[in-house]
Amino acid sequence: MKPAVLMTDPRNFAIRGGANPHTRRPDNSLKVVEIDKAWPQWHTYIDQLLDRGVDVYIIDATPELTGMVFAANAGFLEGRLDDRAPSDKTFFASHFTAKHRVGESALFEDFMDQFGFTVAEYPDEWRFEGEADAFPVGRGAQKEWLFTWGYRSDENVADWLEDQVIGEPFSRFKLTDPKYYHGDCLLCDLGGPFLGWTGGLDESSSQRLRERFSERLIEMSDEDAASFIGNSFYVETDASRLLYAPSEISSKLRERIESEGIEVVPIDISEFFGKGGGGPKCMVFNLGPVDPDDPRLSDEQRAFRRARHVETLRREEYFPVAP
Repeated sequence: MKPAVLMTDPRNFAIRGGANPHTRRPDNSLKVVEIDKAWPQWHTYIDQLLDRGVDVYIIDATPELTGMVFAANAGFLEGRLDDRAPSDKTFFASHFTAKHRVGESALFEDFMDQFGFTVAEYPDEWRFEGEADAFPVGRGAQKEWLFTWGYRSDENVADWLEDQVIGEPFSRFKLTDPKYYHGDCLLCDLGGPFLGWTGGLDESSSQRLRERFSERLIEMSDEDAASFIGNSFYVETDASRLLYAPSEISSKLRERIESEGIEVVPIDISEFFGKGGGGPKCMVFNLGPVDPDDPRLSDEQRAFRRARHVETLRREEYFPVAP
């Protein structure tokens, strides 16, 4: 098995709702995506993932779903870190706060079902944007679950995750800066230690974060936080521990991360962050370890996985702009 992520074909990427401050100009008008810049950045990011042993699968958005390129918001995959059968992993689609993104949920559910996961529901009235606000830091005995709320997810969702989904406690933190609208915009797992910027949390949450994780927390500067380094994507392969970080990462922070034995891979996705407010983590949904030929899958599910792998789609010249 190889670690794998899900990404969204960006041909329909545009700014439609202005749901976060990054998407708007000083006069509050919506920014305009330059798709000719977005395509090569997207392909280069994929190449950096493939080159280091991370598989990439692709889902399509419709013209109306212009924000679906930020696939991390797809939902929450219970069992992602485990080597259990795909059907024993359960996907819960996000309940989006932005009206123009609500339609994404059905597409993500259909994809995950065909991919081999079990799809389940939870109360419609709960706001929850999945792994962007609920995620583990650390591995094995060091694994801890974090939950953030305040903008896109409801606080009570953590009770449900604890009691009915994960069965483990969540440390809960309240977000207070709309530029950091999800927890994964300012908290980033590094497989043991993790990055954090407490400036986007309320005072009580900041204090609890420092007290609870004092030995594991690597605090970012305001400058690195503003560059969305907290929205970096951490992944482990058989050969390496990797952090895909915005290319604006400071040399000081990069050296600190690399001292942990992690390779920092700088990524330029400025068209996506600069217009949509999403960094490397926002652009990928972590599928965990994936085997496209897993014998526990049906023939149809194996065929679907192979068909939606980015290398298959490239061979078929599926994308309007080549890598």
